[in-house]
Amino acid sequence: MLLVEVKSVRPTAHLRLASEQRVDEVRRMLGRAYEQIDNTAALIAGGQKEFAEVPADRPVQGLIVTMEPFHIVNAPMQRPQLPATTVPITVCSISELENMVTITDAPVGRLLLERAADPQRSTYALREALSGHTHARNAVLDAGWDSYPWRDAAPGQVASEPAGTAK
Repeated sequence: MLLVEVKSVRPTAHLRLASEQRVDEVRRMLGRAYEQIDNTAALIAGGQKEFAEVPADRPVQGLIVTMEPFHIVNAPMQRPQLPATTVPITVCSISELENMVTITDAPVGRLLLERAADPQRSTYALREALSGHTHARNAVLDAGWDSYPWRDAAPGQVASEPAGTAK
C-alpha cells in the first residue's frame, strides 16, 4: 500500500547551499509529511473505523511528493534529521512521480518494494529505480494539452498521439 503526501514546497537557498539552517528548513518543509504518513499507517494497522475498507495486511510505504527535487534528502546522512517513522518513506519530485506512473513494463508496486528492500538503493533518488523501463505517454498531460482552446491554432504544433500508442 502506498501512502502519498504532497507538499507544495521547493528547496530553499539554505538547502541548496547547505547552510547551517538547512536542517531546520527541511524539517519545516517535510517533517509534517513524515508524521502524517506514519500516523495514517498506524491508524490503518490499528483498525481505525474510517480506514476499515483499507487492507491492513499489505506492506506499507510512504511517498512524499514535492514540486522540485530535494537532492540527497533520502540519503542516510539526511534521514536522522527528519522524524522517525515505522514505514519506509521516499521523497520524490513531481517529475519523478509523473515518470513513475507511465511505466508499462513492470508493476510500479514491485519496483517500489524492491527499492525499499535494498539498503543502498532506498537511499537514492527515486528516479534511479525508474530508469531503464518502458514508458507510455502520460494520458493526463496529453488530455490537459488537448483541452486548451489554442491547441489547434498553435503554429507547428504536432498533434499528440493517444495514450498507449507511443512507440
